[in-house]
Amino acid sequence: MVSFQEFKSSPRLQRRAFFISLGVLAAGIVAIIVTVALPSKSNALDTPISTVPAQMVKNDPAARVDPESVSIARKFLETAVVRKNLDWAYDNVHVDLKGRMSRQQWDRGDIPVIPFDAQNASTTAFIPQFSLQREVEFEVTLVPKPNAVFAGKKPLRFYIALRREHDKKDGRWLVSYFEPHWKPPVPLANA
Repeated sequence: MVSFQEFKSSPRLQRRAFFISLGVLAAGIVAIIVTVALPSKSNALDTPISTVPAQMVKNDPAARVDPESVSIARKFLETAVVRKNLDWAYDNVHVDLKGRMSRQQWDRGDIPVIPFDAQNASTTAFIPQFSLQREVEFEVTLVPKPNAVFAGKKPLRFYIALRREHDKKDGRWLVSYFEPHWKPPVPLANA
């Protein structure tokens, strides 16, 4: 860093500062000419403001857990997660989870659902995380079978969410989310 005394006594530093300030001034003048003096060729600023009211997001009121949602979620664990009866699973999975997969692709078993050979799929408890009229989410703990192919040796917690079909209050429940509740271990620092 150059002190003010060194700057005052150095013609070279004064010349450099002069040319840098000239460059900044020239860039500012060019920017003003481009934005103010030259006419705009786009109609971005000329478009009228809409008179149609904005679409507001509807609040989904809280609701009790629908027993039908628990039944669909349990059947999903017994089918798609353990890779049995995939036809039933395809018909009861929301587009948020299956995307644009065809039934043929789904039936091959290469689906966007994490496989887990659970021994307690038909008995696990569903702990509600939230419950709304059109959406519900549960936490479940799955215990792997001995010598499971698709699971480790420890129980694993999952989140499973369901949404109403076509976002209607009385639409049937469809599984829209299924992911493990897993956090990677934090490595210990070497002391």
